[in-house]
Amino acid sequence: MGDTRLSDKDLIESIKKELEIPHADDIRGNIFLPLSIKGATISWETSRPDIVNVNNEKIEGYDEIPAGIVSRPETDTPVQLTASITVGELSETKQILLTVKAKPGEMSFQAYLMVHFTGEHEKGEQIYFACSTDGLNWSDLNSGKPILLSDIGEKGVRDPFVLRSAEGDRFFIIATDLRIANGRGWDAAQTAGSKSIIVWESNDLVNWSVPRMIKVAPQNAGDAWAPEAIYDEKTGEYIVFWASRVLDEGEFGTHNIYYAKTRDFYSFTNPKLFIERQDDTHIIDTTIIKDNKMYYRYSGDGQITIEKSEQILGLWRKIGTLEASTGLTGKDIEGPLIFKFHDKKEWCLLVDQYATGKGYLPLLTRDLSSCEFEKVKTIYFLGSSIKRHGSVLSLTNEEYETVKTKWGTN
Repeated sequence: MGDTRLSDKDLIESIKKELEIPHADDIRGNIFLPLSIKGATISWETSRPDIVNVNNEKIEGYDEIPAGIVSRPETDTPVQLTASITVGELSETKQILLTVKAKPGEMSFQAYLMVHFTGEHEKGEQIYFACSTDGLNWSDLNSGKPILLSDIGEKGVRDPFVLRSAEGDRFFIIATDLRIANGRGWDAAQTAGSKSIIVWESNDLVNWSVPRMIKVAPQNAGDAWAPEAIYDEKTGEYIVFWASRVLDEGEFGTHNIYYAKTRDFYSFTNPKLFIERQDDTHIIDTTIIKDNKMYYRYSGDGQITIEKSEQILGLWRKIGTLEASTGLTGKDIEGPLIFKFHDKKEWCLLVDQYATGKGYLPLLTRDLSSCEFEKVKTIYFLGSSIKRHGSVLSLTNEEYETVKTKWGTN
């Protein structure tokens, strides 16, 4: 058999065809600039270093800031990037023209969007929306029918997480690629399941991209469950984290939490371990919220364990469990999500009552550091459909009216 390796020139030509920046004509945030592809090295130049920084920056005691930080201008602005692709002694360039969109104005949040699934029935493992003006009384959108359907991978999605970009005017939904209703069972889902997550994106919450699969879990993982993401202000990247069981010496271990970084939800770094528990304890369903300079993390590990840290990728310290104030443990609930009310210093922790099939239960606190939650004492309504492990996004009044107009309330 002959040598099928590409010549240096052919390799560079193939890389030039492959090298693209997603949404080049509609840049709304930091971008990923690869420094190597297929063994070739890539260096970057920019026509507007004040808008697109192509240099890496060091942070003492933390991960570095990769090239590609974008400072959005007052008006839409063209920026030309030049990539120099080098293989051996040969080097060629490729120009990529970007349009960096004007930075959005200040936003005032007055309503909420819940993204969730409903259960293991025919279309239950798809994407559903509900909206609310007070965070406790919810109306189902689209007459309680799915908003988005996954027809790729396992052809079902669970545990959806909705995220507003750091700049505010792009949205992402990421979800577990899993459909238990297909009858394969939970054992197969954990050891022979998907290593990918499903991603949608939108600029307006009503016009969504087609779903795409992104492999995030380690090669020897059996699954990738309950993905969530949070923006790391230190490095200008999104930290995407999820639960996986990994094959080690012929056996699958317990679920641990892994993470990868992304700028655009297309290109991801290699997975790294984020959280593990001792004594063969599974840990799943992690969610993180920031309050002032402190991050709080809620994870299912037999309890809903609460931790805090000043850095997402820093040292986390356990500060309590949900059982201490509510009596609820992992035998009762899972899938915690947390959000802050807009009009008061109070947070709502929604927990999925999977054991009884009742869907979400709201719990309230006025101090995240106290770990003390109490059940809602007033009347609340979570909509007509059972709501399972999802997430809540703050909406402006305009966004709230837009989603209601598009899908109507039930």
